[in-house]
Amino acid sequence: MKQELEKILSIKLNKVHFVGIGGSSMSGLASILIENGINVTGSDMQSSSYTDRLVQAGADVFIGHHSDNVDFTCSLIVYTAAIDDENPELKKGRDLSIPMLERSDFLGLLTKAYDMTIAVAGTHGKTTTSSLIASILYTSGLDPTVSVGGVVPAINGNYRVGKSDFFVTEACEYVDSFLKSSHKIGIILNIELDHVDYFQSLTQVKESFKNFASIIPPDGYLIANGDSDDILDICSDLKCNVVTTGLNKNNDYRGMNISYDNYGKPSFDVYKKGSFLSRFTLSIPGEHNVLNSLAAIACADICDVPIESLSESLKNFTGAGRRFEPRGEINGITVVEDYAHHPTELKVTIEACKNYKPKRLIVIFQPHTFSRTHYFFNELSNALSGADYVVTTDIYAAREKNKWPIRNEDLANAINKSHLSKAVHISDFEEISDHVSSIANPGDFILVAGAGTINKAAYDIAEKLKIKFK
Repeated sequence: MKQELEKILSIKLNKVHFVGIGGSSMSGLASILIENGINVTGSDMQSSSYTDRLVQAGADVFIGHHSDNVDFTCSLIVYTAAIDDENPELKKGRDLSIPMLERSDFLGLLTKAYDMTIAVAGTHGKTTTSSLIASILYTSGLDPTVSVGGVVPAINGNYRVGKSDFFVTEACEYVDSFLKSSHKIGIILNIELDHVDYFQSLTQVKESFKNFASIIPPDGYLIANGDSDDILDICSDLKCNVVTTGLNKNNDYRGMNISYDNYGKPSFDVYKKGSFLSRFTLSIPGEHNVLNSLAAIACADICDVPIESLSESLKNFTGAGRRFEPRGEINGITVVEDYAHHPTELKVTIEACKNYKPKRLIVIFQPHTFSRTHYFFNELSNALSGADYVVTTDIYAAREKNKWPIRNEDLANAINKSHLSKAVHISDFEEISDHVSSIANPGDFILVAGAGTINKAAYDIAEKLKIKFK
């Protein structure tokens, strides 16, 4: 792969420096290069399990951004979209005339090194579905290369380097970054308005996904959610094969006869073009994961994965990291964390929690970006009203500065004003874990939700509950 990537880039890859190397996607890309014999360095603002693993793999990782982290021996600098143009390492790179690529540009070039790139797109479910496909291909012996946004249990990480032509990755629509991909199989799980700091309307979002689908070559496949009229709208006039999945009768792969166990984990029949294919059982809860798995089933079938192997992989898949991930069950109190940050994601995750029939559902939520919190304020409030008790914390700014009339405590105030749920706002994570662990009783279910740093609270709550009930 090194030689192919060098040919694509038209440079010798002696050393690649990653600015923001600790991100889930960046760390995976850096690891793929290390596994292919390329010297990797990088920097991030803080250490993490991702940076620790990179150091163990042989990368030189610097904590903090400094011009001294970059020198003339670098062949290429890769940086995340969150990195400011005045970052000292980017400035040093420009001074030394080192080629530089934003993460999505580099990922797009990497996809060209594989003949069977599978790119999973959608407003929700990308990490779960790409992780599921990666697990299926890996356990079926197809030896894929993988770069996804969460830890995949089957490969014990967020990346894997294989020797086949298969490359499984997520395709994010933000700033149209997925249009830089070169994919043989594209998957569109759902389409909603999100990333409102970039997309101004659903029409613009649909145009972006149409362009993503148009990249697929004539002998490739678009796997599309046929239950969505918005997705069906973009499927016309495509040069590739279009395969639909969903619960409606007109889909090529249709899920039917869904039943759930006591924890909301589904079993369902799948019919392919009207003929019974098999019955499948999942170990991840909710109807939304039936839809995610239908896309994975169609993809696996296209890749000629045997049904027996497919069924076993689906049953054994317990979810990707930070996607309804258990953090402990202490004295009858369940603690789970989830990446949900869009109101649709938050609503279905809260519904999945209720399958456990808790005496009380406590949700700790960290809103993600000021623009999303402002634009979807009512939807977030309504979704959180499904809980019995809500703790909100400060909005995770990510790439933004607050240009909107939104305050950190507004969401909790709105929940208290308009809904029966009781809500409090607490800024400090330590105070959150102290508060929630002190009020939690046997039979409670605690969900820690958000795409930022709030997952730290899930670990802390579980540890403090162990002390409380020791």
